[in-house]
Formats: sequence, C-alpha cells, structure tokens
Amino acid sequence: MNGDSYNKGKVNESLSWRVVRKRGLVRPTNEQRKNIVDVFASIGKPIGKSGFDLIESTYYDAALDKTTLLGVINKITLFELKTAGLKRKSKVGDDWKGLGFTLTNSEKVNAELLGEQYKFVFLNLKNDKMNVYDIGDFFKPEISNIYPTFSVFIKGVE
Repeated sequence: MNGDSYNKGKVNESLSWRVVRKRGLVRPTNEQRKNIVDVFASIGKPIGKSGFDLIESTYYDAALDKTTLLGVINKITLFELKTAGLKRKSKVGDDWKGLGFTLTNSEKVNAELLGEQYKFVFLNLKNDKMNVYDIGDFFKPEISNIYPTFSVFIKGVE
C-alpha cells in the first residue's frame, strides 16, 4: 500500500468514527474488546476479536466489567463497519451497488455464530448514508459477486 492510500484510509476511518458515533455506535477499547470476547466465550460463543469494529454506546460502560457484561451479553450486538470513502472515484448507488470490501474469515464466522447479535454497517461518506444489514442480506450470489481471496501479511522472510 502506498503512502497516499494509507493516508486516505486513515482520513476515511476518522470520518467514519464520527458519523457512527452520532448514530449511537462506538469503538470498544482494547480492554472492552477483550472482555467482550472472553464473555462470549464463557457462554459458548468463541468469537474472533478482530472480527468486529463497533458496539452500541448503550453498552460501552458494561463492557468495562466482565461481571456486568455477562448480565447483558445476550442483548449486545457487534457491528462490522464497511465504508465507501469520501474521495472514492467510482459511484456507490443508493442500493449500495458498487460497494466492494473485504470480508474476513473472522467477520464471517462471528456473523454466523452470533446471528442477530452481529450486523454489518455500510457507510457512504460522500452522503453520510448508513444502513445496517445481516450477512444474509448481501452475502449471496444473486446480490453480490463473491470472490475467495487470501490476505498475506509478511512477518519476516529469511
């Protein structure tokens, strides 16, 4: 990834967080994320910690304490954010036609494991349009082109 792409991504990410915050969604801290993963695991739902971005602001404080979190875990929904950038060259339609994104294995597994407690947020920064979907709303061949890929991040090659 070149520097321009990286910087655009960081600008879009920052703008995205502001928009979703206004709509009641927040990024959990690392501690909250760990608590959420641990408490879901304790009830037999071993989710991936990198497979979600947001929680409802209503549960932000509850996620600070595992005991409190356990009392509300069946009410919590996790959200994965997919953003169309502000300076995107290709148009994204009102029906989201043209939006492309990577769906990680962790996101897919979390969505399948949690069902109604896991949603995808589509956000278009050009018009601040935001919709929330279940994986079944878009992950089917009659609605989306789905291509298997591998993501490789080199940790060191001898």
